[in-house]
Amino acid sequence: MASEITEQYLKIVYNLTEDGGLARTSDIADALAISPSSVTEMIQKLAKQGYIRHEKYKGVTLKPKGRRIACNVTRKHRLLERFLHDYVGIRGNSRHEQACKMEHALSDEAEKQLCRMMNHPSECPHGKKIPKCGRGIPCEKCADDTVLLLDLDEGELGTISHLESNSKDELCRILAMGFVPGSEVKLEKKIPMGGPIIVSLKGTKVAIAREIGAILRITRAA
Repeated sequence: MASEITEQYLKIVYNLTEDGGLARTSDIADALAISPSSVTEMIQKLAKQGYIRHEKYKGVTLKPKGRRIACNVTRKHRLLERFLHDYVGIRGNSRHEQACKMEHALSDEAEKQLCRMMNHPSECPHGKKIPKCGRGIPCEKCADDTVLLLDLDEGELGTISHLESNSKDELCRILAMGFVPGSEVKLEKKIPMGGPIIVSLKGTKVAIAREIGAILRITRAA
């Protein structure tokens, strides 16, 4: 598994070469706010490990091994920036700094759930494309292994996968109620005649409108 510093370097090279060309040592040093000599040392190390291709006096490009890691961490960073901007309300450089800290700790499973929850955004707040995931399936089929909470049988358990809504206000309201991805829920009862549904969430039984049950996507318990 690549270290955080390796991921950071590869992400910088990805950003600098996203539109083609090579990443120069001076540009990498500027992006990381460190000396060019330190960058040169790390570049030599990454080249030996097969992550990058180094052309002396010109710059570096990513090899397939490095590109896979760079795409993964860049995807996480840009998804996190989108989340911090749209759902948390963090703006400016603080958003970027927070995403930099979080991207290395975000698991691939959490990244998948975050993308689902935000309905597969294609761009970060800066307008840069969010790299596609490496799962090899179209975004529209990503949720095929989940069901609506409303479709669970009474007494059935499941885990919240994501919230299926285009309204950021609605998503924030439901998340604030405790219905966050990864939480286990149990559908206790469906009140007849269009009434609410009773669910157990974190040890507490709550009544929610059916409209909410039609937004929450659930992974059935095995």
